[in-house]
Amino acid sequence: MKKAILKLCLIAPLSLLANAKTIEVYESPTCGCCDLWASYMQKKGYKVNIHKTNDFLNIKEKYKINPYYQSCHTGIIDGYAIEGHVPEDAISWLLSHKPKDVIGISAPGMPQGSPGMEQGYEEEYPVILMLKDGSYKIYAYYKGDKIVRKVK
Repeated sequence: MKKAILKLCLIAPLSLLANAKTIEVYESPTCGCCDLWASYMQKKGYKVNIHKTNDFLNIKEKYKINPYYQSCHTGIIDGYAIEGHVPEDAISWLLSHKPKDVIGISAPGMPQGSPGMEQGYEEEYPVILMLKDGSYKIYAYYKGDKIVRKVK
């Protein structure tokens, strides 16, 4: 019985790692808030591969991210673009629903208090769904990493 419990204790963390979702993050070599967001995502159970490059704007062009929706870093997961300091629960919603008309999700700009931008003040900010036609829909409004009100 003890061996079975020990085996479960050893196997469970390995299976969680095997099931971890991987996000590729493209950022400037000098951005500290991007690293804070990556750390936040790791704490939420994601495997994060960071690509520090001076050409990080190329990924935004490749995924056709409208300049109005851009932020300091871009994550790519399951073919979707994650632009900026997006809270994990919004990403989780995107990955579970996989809307066909959406290229990704964004917290445009660098909202104060969003994940990775915690500096003592939390502003309310929109998280948007970026649509293939270049337009957007508001998914929800957040304060910190908590939904204030859901729109979608």
